[in-house]
Amino acid sequence: MIYVDETEPDEEAEPPFKPRKVVVKSKEPQNEYILGEELGRGKFGIVRRCTEKSTKKKLAAKFIIINRIDDRQEVEREVDIMRSLQHPRLLQLYDAFDDGKTQMCLILECIEGGELFERVIDDDFVLTEKACTIFMRQICEGVEYIHSQSILHLDMKVCISLLSLIYYNSIHTKH
Repeated sequence: MIYVDETEPDEEAEPPFKPRKVVVKSKEPQNEYILGEELGRGKFGIVRRCTEKSTKKKLAAKFIIINRIDDRQEVEREVDIMRSLQHPRLLQLYDAFDDGKTQMCLILECIEGGELFERVIDDDFVLTEKACTIFMRQICEGVEYIHSQSILHLDMKVCISLLSLIYYNSIHTKH
C-alpha cells in the first residue's frame, strides 16, 4: 500500500530555482542539456528527464510537436504565461527552445511524484479524506493565484496536477 503523509506542510519548499527571464532560443536543447529517460508521452509530444550541463540541475524537457503555425503560436503564448507566473503551486519554466521547424522544447521544473490522477487510480494508493483536503487546498491555491493574475486555466483536470511528495505534501499545477 502507498500512503500519503497527512501532516500539514509546515513551510513551503524552496523554489527549485530563482525566477528567470526566459527567452526562447533558436537552437537545440542538447547543446545545453543532457537528455535522460522518457517521463511521459501525450498527444502533443513527450517529456524527458534532463540535466543542465553547466549546473548539473535536474529538470524536465517537454518536447512539443509543431504541425501548424497555430501550434507554434499556442506554445509561444504558453511560454509568455508561464514567464509571468511565479508561485510555489505552479510548475516553473526554466528555459525554452525552438528549432524553427517541427519542434519546440520547454525546460521545466522536474516534479518527481508523477500525476495525481495516476496515483488516485492505483489500487495500492490509499487516499484519505485528510490527504484529499490537503491536495484540494493546494490545487485551489495555485488556481487562485492564476486567477489573481487575470489568467484563466481552460484545461483544469485532475491529471494535470503533479505530485511532489518526496519532501512536502505538495501539488504543482501545469498551466
